[in-house]
Amino acid sequence: MAADAVPRPRRRRLLQKLLLGTLTMVGMALVAELVVRAVDGYRLFASRLQPVAGRGAGEAGSPTDLVAAFLRQPALTRPDLDPEWFPTSPPHVPPHPLPPPMAETFAAGYHAVFLYQWNEALLRSVWIKGFGPSMGPELRKPDAYYVFAPVDGQPLPRYRFPTATTLPSGLTLNTFGYRGRDLPVDKAPNVIRIACVGASTTVDDHAVPHSYPELLEHFLSKWAERHRPELRFEVINAACEGYYSYETAVNVRHYVVPLAVDYVLYYEGANQLQAPQVMPHVRIEGAVPPAPQLPGLFDPTAAAKGERQWLYEHSAAARRLHTVLVRGQPIAEPSKPAQTLTFPDGLDESRIDLARAGEVLGLGQILSDLATIRTDVAAAGGKLVLSSFRWFVHDGLCVDPIRGEHVWRQLNETCWPVSYALMRRLADLQNRWFAAWAAANHVPFLDVAAALPADERLYTDAIHKSGLGSRCHAWAACALLLPQIERDLRSGTVPVPDPHADGTHPNVPPLRRLTRAELDAGR
Repeated sequence: MAADAVPRPRRRRLLQKLLLGTLTMVGMALVAELVVRAVDGYRLFASRLQPVAGRGAGEAGSPTDLVAAFLRQPALTRPDLDPEWFPTSPPHVPPHPLPPPMAETFAAGYHAVFLYQWNEALLRSVWIKGFGPSMGPELRKPDAYYVFAPVDGQPLPRYRFPTATTLPSGLTLNTFGYRGRDLPVDKAPNVIRIACVGASTTVDDHAVPHSYPELLEHFLSKWAERHRPELRFEVINAACEGYYSYETAVNVRHYVVPLAVDYVLYYEGANQLQAPQVMPHVRIEGAVPPAPQLPGLFDPTAAAKGERQWLYEHSAAARRLHTVLVRGQPIAEPSKPAQTLTFPDGLDESRIDLARAGEVLGLGQILSDLATIRTDVAAAGGKLVLSSFRWFVHDGLCVDPIRGEHVWRQLNETCWPVSYALMRRLADLQNRWFAAWAAANHVPFLDVAAALPADERLYTDAIHKSGLGSRCHAWAACALLLPQIERDLRSGTVPVPDPHADGTHPNVPPLRRLTRAELDAGR
């Protein structure tokens, strides 16, 4: 019999054993992947890696030592705030189906940003110049865009979230185009309504079950149930990713003020604390070396170059192997050139002159927009409340190679070559100017940044928070805001009455699309 002539029954048995062995290996690999995901804090059954629970973006398994120390802070300790409420959560928001045209756009491989509603005035103005809206010229443009007509005809804000939709990222948006549950436009007489405004650090990670405004509503509602049962709280997450202060001002005027809010809580301090605002204050000695690369198994510049590394984005086991290969050592700040802070004549870190805000970190624009928000909200009977902003950075910071990867990248790639020490001083300086402006304009100021611990389990990068970080943010905001609420309750200035019976939001029309053909024809 020829050497390759294997009897058919034997061949069948060999194939069966090979198939069984392959299935066993695949099953063991899947089990190993699930185990590593559970240990390293990723969602078990998500396709792409999505961090959960205090180690990333979720909520279970909060480290008790960190939470206990956080809750014991004197600034957050109140006899009427029960620490037993801290781990509790509101009900999950039911998802909305993605409209078929949106689903088709996403399925066709277009960037998720094209599921947002673009400002029609902006879109038409850039279209005639041969451009479409994008986060970069490399993005393929779709055949149709979701748009909204700006109330004042101006090209700001650039975009809004779509209404009554759950995006593929998991972000559920209500009928106002804001993250969270649906609320009636008209406010009941016994309701205190708070709008949290800002950008992505208020929206929070799309993968977390609850953003900080949703948890703030939950904690305030717990407080009211026990101490003021006649009251109800409604907190609106009225933020949108990427907004600058001037877009937030327009957002408040046209979309927040009509909701009869009692308070507008402003939390933002990163989108306008970037290289254009930072570098004029940093004097570098000598030549600037190229930005470093994070060592390890994968190309750290792939994302910046638009490349995808499937294994790294989908496998926790691959990331754990990466950590083993780099010996699992904490990642320290790389060597940077000698540098010092510099300020215009007559100004320094300790001297604040609000009239010269435009000369320091570009704060003139932000403080001017805060003044606009304050005026618009006050005209409707409400109050602006300003919060300090938390950057997770300090001299000597070392981060875990898995949990702290994005912290390291942001501080050493996006912020290169500014040192951790100087970035900490500049972030603190920005907050001191915020506090000084608030004091000069009789605006309540919540020092949330001081209350949030410098622990990497609370952050997904240098500015965005994990699920545990968002929970701590909400608790701090609740504890720091309650004294103001109690004062206003005693004076009778809250709840603010709702003078209009609207039924639907006057400035939020249904979703609308503009096709390329309509844009080309100027229709």
